[in-house]
Amino acid sequence: MTRILITGLSGFIGSHCLRQLLQHGGEIHAVSRTGGAAQDGVTWHARDLRDAAQAAEIVTEIKPDLLLHGAWIATPGVYSSSPENIDWLHSTTAMAVAFGNAGGKRFVGIGTSAEYDPHERPCVEDETPIRPATVYGKCKAATWLAVQAAAQHHGFSAAWGRLFLPYGPGDSPRRLVPSLLDALIGGRPIRTTEGLQQRDFIYAPDAAELYVKLLFSDVTGAFNVGTGAPSTVRSVIEYLAADCGRPDLVEFGAMKPAPGDPAVLVADMTKVQQQLGWSAPTTVRAGLDSVLAETRALRSHSANATHQAKP
Repeated sequence: MTRILITGLSGFIGSHCLRQLLQHGGEIHAVSRTGGAAQDGVTWHARDLRDAAQAAEIVTEIKPDLLLHGAWIATPGVYSSSPENIDWLHSTTAMAVAFGNAGGKRFVGIGTSAEYDPHERPCVEDETPIRPATVYGKCKAATWLAVQAAAQHHGFSAAWGRLFLPYGPGDSPRRLVPSLLDALIGGRPIRTTEGLQQRDFIYAPDAAELYVKLLFSDVTGAFNVGTGAPSTVRSVIEYLAADCGRPDLVEFGAMKPAPGDPAVLVADMTKVQQQLGWSAPTTVRAGLDSVLAETRALRSHSANATHQAKP
């Protein structure tokens, strides 16, 4: 039976990857700082993967055939400049070396679109310059180089999925879509830029599907994890505001774009389509509809529970 190690299960994308992996079968091992809650089909291990020694130790102990590595700092408003990124660079390199020493066969890591130097055109894996502006992007780019070096030395297969703009169930309340819905449903005004930035929004379960497809494939190199379909930030805000019946709450142009915020950050998905035969199955509107329906259902359930609890 194939032995699989997955990291980052407590994270946004990792939780969706686990659901995909459980459908494939295999002996699944997962790592978190506390060991995780008991779950059928998953063996949990308690380690702090920020520590390079612990990261290498758990890989040596499990000896996985396949490793899907998603653990990393991702706290909104913190992750882009946090020095913790450097810890993750060191520990992931240690994991890759330990994986090779343990006879591992296939390593797939979750990268980021922040590795690119964005232009007015979609980002192409083997053409767009890798020139990250943030500490986060620099450490992710350096990690992929280190993983490639370990793969070359030890002879295992490796791929890297550069994730664009995920949204969907389990998203942090501080990120764009959940924070918008919280304000719209709560009746609070939303101050925003003109929203003309073009972004590649990918539904989180679709992103997870692609990562797991990469894990069970034999293609190597970097691959974009997006849709290839650009959407302006404004169009997403307008769509959600209209669905909530509160377009009056949105104040476009009340803020200026953040310094260095790229005008266009969109994936070219040609390589993925040609080598993996995959295209994102969920349109942005369908994904936003799903998130909105889930948000309303959760709020309704919470309101009912609060009402029933009152004497």
